[in-house]
Amino acid sequence: MSRAKRIDREEGRAYWTMVLPAFAVYLLVMAFPIVLSIILSVSNYNGGKMFGGPKWGFAGFGQYARTVADPLFWNALKNNAYIVLVSVFGQLPLGFIFAYIIYRRIVKWPGFWQGVLYLPNIISIIVVGLLWQTVFSPSGPIAEFMNSIYHRAFEAKLSELFAAAGGFNVTDGLVKRILDLAGPSGAAMFANPVPDLKDFILSYPQGHLGQVINDLANLFAQKWRPAFLTRPDQAMLPVLFVILWMYTGMYLILFLANMQKIDVQVIESARIDGANEAQVMRHIILPALSGTMVNAAILAISGSLSSFALIFAMTGGGPSHVTEILSIYMYNKAFLGSPNFPLANAIALIMVAVSFLLIALTKALEKRYGGKEE
Repeated sequence: MSRAKRIDREEGRAYWTMVLPAFAVYLLVMAFPIVLSIILSVSNYNGGKMFGGPKWGFAGFGQYARTVADPLFWNALKNNAYIVLVSVFGQLPLGFIFAYIIYRRIVKWPGFWQGVLYLPNIISIIVVGLLWQTVFSPSGPIAEFMNSIYHRAFEAKLSELFAAAGGFNVTDGLVKRILDLAGPSGAAMFANPVPDLKDFILSYPQGHLGQVINDLANLFAQKWRPAFLTRPDQAMLPVLFVILWMYTGMYLILFLANMQKIDVQVIESARIDGANEAQVMRHIILPALSGTMVNAAILAISGSLSSFALIFAMTGGGPSHVTEILSIYMYNKAFLGSPNFPLANAIALIMVAVSFLLIALTKALEKRYGGKEE
C-alpha cells in the first residue's frame, strides 16, 4: 500500500471516528422519533398487549382522515395561522424597525431600549402566561380600571340626584330615581325596592352623605366583565398581543447583530451623497439583511407552529377550545380522556408538513423576489 493511500485511509478513519458519535446521537434523538411517529400514525397502537391493547398492526391512514374531518382541527389550524401572521408580519417588521432605530441611534440610550425590548425573552414562558392571564382576568388590572371608571360615573350621577333633592332629604321620589339609575338588576336586589332602599339609606347618619353615595355606587354601578379569553371573536386577541410583545425583542437582537456587521463607511458615504434615513434603510440596510430576514421568517414560522407553553399557561385552550392551537389539540388527544396515540402522531406529522410547506413557500418567495446578503 502506498504512503498516500495509507494517509487517506487514516484520515478517513479519523473522520468517521469523530463523526459517528454525533451521527449516532442524531439518529437516536431526531431520526428515530420521526420514524417512530410515522409508524405510530398508521398503526392501531393503544398501549400494546402489556396494557391490554391489541397487537401492533397497520391500520391505514384513517387517523389522518379523522383529523381533517374534525372541526376542532380546523379551528386549531386557524389559530395557528393567526400566530404565524402576527409573527411574520408583526414581530419581524417591528423587530427590524426597533433594531434600525437603535442601530442608527435615533433615540437616546440605545442600550437601555435594547435591554427593555429584549427583557420579555428572559422571563419564564409559564410566568409570562400566568402574568398576562391575571392581567386579562375579571379581577385583573384592566377590569379594575374599567370598573373604577363606571364607579366614578355612577357616583357623579348619584351626587346630582342628591344635590337636586337638597342633600340628605330621602324621599320616595329620590329612591325611585336611584332605582331607575340602577336598572332592573338594582331593583331585583330588594323584596320591596322603594321602602327597602329608603330604609337602607336612612340607616346612615345625616353627615355621611359621601359614604352613602360611595356604598350605593358599589352596590349598583355596572360591573365590567372582560370576555377576552372566553368569547370566540375576541379570545385570540390577547394571546396574539402577548406573542407580539414577548418575541419582538428576539428579532430585534437578531437584526441588530447583523446590522452591526455592515460597513459604517458605506452608510456615511450614502449620507454624504444626500441619502436620507428612508433611502439608507431601503437601499443599504434591507438588501444587506435579506438573507437574515428569510432565516428569521423560517424561525418565526416554525416557532409559531410549535407554540405550546405560553398559550397553555394563559388559557389552556380556553372554554369550547376557542384558543386551542395544533400543539394543544395534539396534547389533548395524546394525554387527556382516552389517549389516542396514533391520532396524536398524525396531528404532529400534519404540523410538520404545514411547517415545511410554509418554509418552502418562504424560500420560493425569497428566490423569486428577494435579494442576497452582501
